[in-house]
Amino acid sequence: MSVASKPGYKESSIGWIPQDWSSSCIGSEVEAIIGGGTPSRDVAEYWDGEIPWASVKDLTATRLSKTAEYITKKAIKESSANLIPAGTLITPTRMALGKVAFFECDVAINQDLKAIFPKQSLSKEFLFFWFQYNAEKIEAAGTGSTVKGIRLEVLREFGLALPPLPQQQKISAILTAVDDKLDVITRQIETYITLKRGLMQSLFNRGAGTQSPNGRWVPHNEFRETELGEIPVSWEVKTIGSVLDIIERPFKMTDDHLYRRVTVKRRYGGIELRDELLGADIKVKSQFLLEAGDFLISERQIVHGACGIVPAHLEGALVSNEYLVLQAKDGFSATYLSYLVQAIKYARLFLICSQGVDIEKFLFKPKDWLKKQIPVPPFAEQCRISEIFATIEDKLKKLKIKQSEYQTIKVGLMQKLLTGEWRVQLDTTTET
Repeated sequence: MSVASKPGYKESSIGWIPQDWSSSCIGSEVEAIIGGGTPSRDVAEYWDGEIPWASVKDLTATRLSKTAEYITKKAIKESSANLIPAGTLITPTRMALGKVAFFECDVAINQDLKAIFPKQSLSKEFLFFWFQYNAEKIEAAGTGSTVKGIRLEVLREFGLALPPLPQQQKISAILTAVDDKLDVITRQIETYITLKRGLMQSLFNRGAGTQSPNGRWVPHNEFRETELGEIPVSWEVKTIGSVLDIIERPFKMTDDHLYRRVTVKRRYGGIELRDELLGADIKVKSQFLLEAGDFLISERQIVHGACGIVPAHLEGALVSNEYLVLQAKDGFSATYLSYLVQAIKYARLFLICSQGVDIEKFLFKPKDWLKKQIPVPPFAEQCRISEIFATIEDKLKKLKIKQSEYQTIKVGLMQKLLTGEWRVQLDTTTET
């Protein structure tokens, strides 16, 4: 909704803003912008100290408490690195433009980061959300063919719609409440990812156990040494080719019929609809039919984890001969395999069985991969292991949907609150 000419608003150099707001710029509202530096790597006494030293690669979140590298007090004293007080707003001016973060501890910064110290008229939390809202504009203002940077004078000239300080604080409190919820969701996601990673290490060598007559799963207590390491005595070691069949279902297209094609996402991200095209528009005429439950491998992308199970809603879709289609034999679960190949030990087999110079152009050698050995539990235990991982993935999926919803809410709130389109009162209500 436009606020142009709306009662209670005025036209300014940065557009229509509320009557009690002022139009300003970043440079007019900050006391100082301080940069940092990198201590000499040749001086061992400068490194591996107790002082966090931040670079752009450390800005993985907006609230931080640690860095990848640490320096010493001697480094601070004798180099261009500056120690920035905890709670100071920090943003890059080279690479990752538009990012912003607070450190919960005193931190030294390198030359690509700048610490911003606002005047009393500007809340640092309000400025923090202003940076997030304007991230794309800041990035667009950067220059450089390979690595983008932004000059301080350009950053200082960015327009700023400035509410009175109490309103800044209220707006910041509303947005911080959303951030707090997002932080909780992020921690939950990280917990489940850590759990999944741990189970990858245990379930594929210790197993899920055996099922008792009353339906309970009892841990294994007998193990044996194999080529793959120690596994339960009831498990077998088999070649991949002995539990899977290569499937080819050649399909002849007609020019006037619409066909679905799929793509396999990297990092075991699943199989999705790629597009729907008329047969006449599909250039590669050698196409193969998929069935639900097929194990599909992108031969050009498998080193990046591009494989998975074809879901029921994509049955009947087509793939070219650049994909390997496999089907589990009796007594083996393709779903179990889809989780097994995510474990580091077995994910490496895809790389071992590929060749090339540029990893983006590696050529997968299926015959070599099919000769590799994997642990094969009894079918019931394969299903149990798959069920455990499926439960975790379902939790992660729901959390990521919730995370996306709150991110959308935050973007909408920033657009309304930081422009003054929605006004805040200094109690608990918000008016439009």
